[in-house]
Amino acid sequence: MQQKTRTASFLLVISWIYIIFSLGMIAFALYNLTNVEVRLTFAGVTDAVFFLIGGALGVLAGIFGLVSKHLKRCRLMGLILLAIAAVPLLINLLAGETLETYWKNIAVMVLPFLYLLAALIKRSERSPAAIPADSAPYFPVAPAPAPQPAEQPESKPAEPETKPEQQP
Repeated sequence: MQQKTRTASFLLVISWIYIIFSLGMIAFALYNLTNVEVRLTFAGVTDAVFFLIGGALGVLAGIFGLVSKHLKRCRLMGLILLAIAAVPLLINLLAGETLETYWKNIAVMVLPFLYLLAALIKRSERSPAAIPADSAPYFPVAPAPAPQPAEQPESKPAEPETKPEQQP
């Protein structure tokens, strides 16, 4: 039986949490859009629509995280989900909504951030089987310079130094 590393377990746990959380997001969004007693405001409709989109993609991201054969796909889904979670926050900030709306949008951004973090950490993990044990690291070495021949004394006799004549 192969033992899983902590980073692989972290991605699996976050993926399961994301699937459950996404199903809850979809249920909450459908409740807000269909219930007669819920007052539909601009912030409420925006949140509900983005909860539906984020929930559907969240279930898909959770499944990708469970399979986790293509971590590039997991990282891409994490970035997309983080962007989808940030859009309602920006819309509500521009619309001048209350603080109650902001905390809900910020809380929704936590799980996509953790999912993206788990996918990045798992990607950076290197398996020991990937690097052969018998290979030494390759450090390129510059070739040694060729030895220079010893300098030969010149065969010409040295000329005596002449002093410039001084004029009186």
